Amino acid sequence: MARKPTRAQLIQLVFTVLVVAVIAVYLAGINWDRLDGLRLSPLPFVVSILIALVFRYWGAGIWLFLLDRLGARGIRSAWVELCAVYAKAWLGRYLLGAGTWILGKVYFASKFGIGKSKLAVSGVLEGALQLIATLIVGLGLLVIDPRLGALGGAASVVSIVALVVCVIALIPPVFRFGIGLLYRIVRRKRIDPADLPEWRAIIFGGLLYIVGTLITGASYFFIALAVFQDLQWSDFLYIVGASSVAAAISLLAVFAPGGIGVREGAQVFFFSVLMPVELAVIVSVLMRLWSLAVDVLFFLVAQSVRILKDRRGGNQSHDDARGTTG
Repeated sequence: MARKPTRAQLIQLVFTVLVVAVIAVYLAGINWDRLDGLRLSPLPFVVSILIALVFRYWGAGIWLFLLDRLGARGIRSAWVELCAVYAKAWLGRYLLGAGTWILGKVYFASKFGIGKSKLAVSGVLEGALQLIATLIVGLGLLVIDPRLGALGGAASVVSIVALVVCVIALIPPVFRFGIGLLYRIVRRKRIDPADLPEWRAIIFGGLLYIVGTLITGASYFFIALAVFQDLQWSDFLYIVGASSVAAAISLLAVFAPGGIGVREGAQVFFFSVLMPVELAVIVSVLMRLWSLAVDVLFFLVAQSVRILKDRRGGNQSHDDARGTTG
């Protein structure tokens, strides 16, 4: 007689089906005619994928670092499994944005004995650090680029003001207050003061995400270069800054699953300084398709590594048992 699926198995099945459904609906709504005649330069395209995978694992490493700083136990021994959890939860952004991403990590990682309170705090902390660091890098690079003025005088003023606000938000006392407020909104209860991040976690976590933003920004430059070979290395920092601001805007757009549509609109706005609008639209659409593909690839790689570890562990246990009885 077949065993009934457990609650956990049903939740994972529903989660997977919903993610696949949202992605399928998005793909079905794309005007594929826009990509007719598209010619990709293979080397920048491959480089963009490799850099993007590095960023995905970099983000998983930051999450594990924050969990460790919050006092979670067993992180190092289960890092392969937790990276697989992170990759799965990362796909959850295509359901309800950052909320599903955080809830996915809380639910799936709690199976490894990590307290849900610490997971919730680490998720909120990570999301806030990612948003602030992404804005600091993006706005900082755009403010020093003279091409920002081509988008209008207001763009420079707004960017400078927003940059100052983001830097202030990263100051530990201010950040701790904001985390407490955000936690209360998300979890609908006050955060335990013992769960508030220390200043080292805030500063080092922010610095790690600033580096991560530069890494993922580089991947966006190479995917743009694969489409528009006329890009110059002098455009590198502008592309990194523009793509970072667009990514941050999509994170704030909680009404758009995965920031779909919002990020593309921001990218077209910024990229139109470097290329014709029609080409900027093509680049933005391809960046979304590329991002989807990389997210799925990240999930497959992380799950494959986890499966290989499980098999090695099983074989090792079998060998140990055989050696003991022999």
